[in-house]
Amino acid sequence: MKTPNSFRMTGYALALLLPSLCPPVQAVSGKAGAFAPLPVGARGAALAGAQVAAPEASEALILNPAGMTQVEFWNAGYHHASAYGIIPYHQVDGVYHLQGKSVWLGATWKENGDEIYAENEVRLGGAYRRGFISVGGAWNLRHAGTGAGGSDFRDPETGLNHRVDATGLGFLGFDVGAIARPFGDRYALGLAFHDLFSRISWDSENEANTAAGEYAQYVPVTMRLGFYAHPDQALAFFCDFEPSLYHDGISRLASGLEILPMEWLPDSQIKEWLRDCLATRIGYARNMFTDDAFHRLTAGTGLRLHHAGLTLQADMAYDWVFAFESRNTLRFGFHLGK
Repeated sequence: MKTPNSFRMTGYALALLLPSLCPPVQAVSGKAGAFAPLPVGARGAALAGAQVAAPEASEALILNPAGMTQVEFWNAGYHHASAYGIIPYHQVDGVYHLQGKSVWLGATWKENGDEIYAENEVRLGGAYRRGFISVGGAWNLRHAGTGAGGSDFRDPETGLNHRVDATGLGFLGFDVGAIARPFGDRYALGLAFHDLFSRISWDSENEANTAAGEYAQYVPVTMRLGFYAHPDQALAFFCDFEPSLYHDGISRLASGLEILPMEWLPDSQIKEWLRDCLATRIGYARNMFTDDAFHRLTAGTGLRLHHAGLTLQADMAYDWVFAFESRNTLRFGFHLGK
């Protein structure tokens, strides 16, 4: 099957425009700061975030919007974690398939932080599928701000408060992605660009008048390439590579393995009900081409039940980070879909 000319021309255009989509090196650092892209979903986290080619259900709007096309009718999810044991975050997401059309719509809300400082993101997106190619995009709206719970930092001589009160707003920011399955649903290639044109406007002040005032911060553009293989009913492999787009950025590699042990049961009527109700996952990720490898080892499990045309899925993941004072992360999430 040949790729339609429209998709081919889109690829050419994206290749020509990519240099202009990234902010200049002088305007942004490749190192994440505010709105760092922390993995949220428990299934994706258990696979070390290697999900660009096969994101799960409504989580796709965060990982690769093109993955929303795997939702048959609708899917909704909730996820929670405490990143590194110190940053709580929540995410609610949903995807709806317009029946009779090759169009999917999705929305998600994510919050991380506490009463001292919190970041909120809302994403609205859509996806389209034609043949073996799926494409998708999302518009990101961001808000961040300090709260009243922060501690005062008063100069012992002047008595002036150095605590900064700040608010950040971002009305621009886009994610785009594509997934190709030329050999059927068992194999997939994924590509995703995150934070195109993303710009956060900050307004900061304090009593001592030492705050930065009004300024802008660009969120670094990231690109991810992904591969997915499901050669056996019981095994699935995932691999992502994120090359650095900036001179001071970091390239990352992530891989994961998912096992459905019930698939190895002898054929029987009960196997049809049990075959995908239990999943075991393990993943590994690290920084590349740097002395600071920042290894991550992940593991998790998932339970899935089908009843009355609905599917309920519960996932849990644990993340060992070997470079962050032994602060690890427990995640859990739920999906309900049809």
